[in-house]
Amino acid sequence: MQKRLSILLQEARSEAGLTQIEVASVLQKPQSFVSKYEIGERKLSVVEFLEICGALSVAPAIILSKLVHGGELKDSILFQWGVGEEELSALIKQNPSLKGILFGYVAEIKFQEFILKHPDVTDITKDDDHDRKKKGDRRIVYKDTVVKIEVKSLQSNTVKRAGEDAWVGKSQVDASDRRTVTFPDGSKLETTCLLRNEFDLLAVNCYAFGDEWRFAFALNEDLPQNSFKKYTEYQREHLLPSLMEIHWPPQPPFSDDPFMLLDRLIDNINQRER
Repeated sequence: MQKRLSILLQEARSEAGLTQIEVASVLQKPQSFVSKYEIGERKLSVVEFLEICGALSVAPAIILSKLVHGGELKDSILFQWGVGEEELSALIKQNPSLKGILFGYVAEIKFQEFILKHPDVTDITKDDDHDRKKKGDRRIVYKDTVVKIEVKSLQSNTVKRAGEDAWVGKSQVDASDRRTVTFPDGSKLETTCLLRNEFDLLAVNCYAFGDEWRFAFALNEDLPQNSFKKYTEYQREHLLPSLMEIHWPPQPPFSDDPFMLLDRLIDNINQRER
């Protein structure tokens, strides 16, 4: 591995277009220092390795990843683009819209990790983001029942502390764009609002409550109805509000235990089918 590290550092210097003398000058070391670690005669300390990466303008994580994985990191987008973690972090911080998009997808991954820990969840899939006819970020099979789950995030600018380890905030619970929805009586409406029973379970990512990955869950059938006055009473009855208040610890109809809610959902389905 020492020999491999020497080769990687030599390759990184060549890719940077630097000579051994130029690298040595930045490190304030003799040229022989660079020569010896590049041919494997000198072992490097952690501090020296980090200083060399700085002189070569290469992220230490990239060198270490290539070292561990034999130089083949075809699945690493950072490696493919030649971007370090610090560069990516700076890019995300400088672009709030990009941060919001990535955060939403990360929340879906964290939700998936959480839900798959339960032994009764035997499958999980994701619908096409561009299919407006299907709502639900994830479809899981729980106790042989297919459940559609919509994953949303809190609006960080609405989050407030409500006591020790207690918060309150709002989550936008609607579609990403306007679409035509069809009500049970066959009538239609152009709206961004989601329909009652369009999905089964709402999962709100509450990371903004104390920077910890946790979720508040509610069954679709328990959510409040829309109150927008421009909609008819019938439309409001079948539409969900686009903004919902979320508390931590969760308050009804929300809970931090999705499986208790799913068990109730399955019981309700079985009763309707009898």
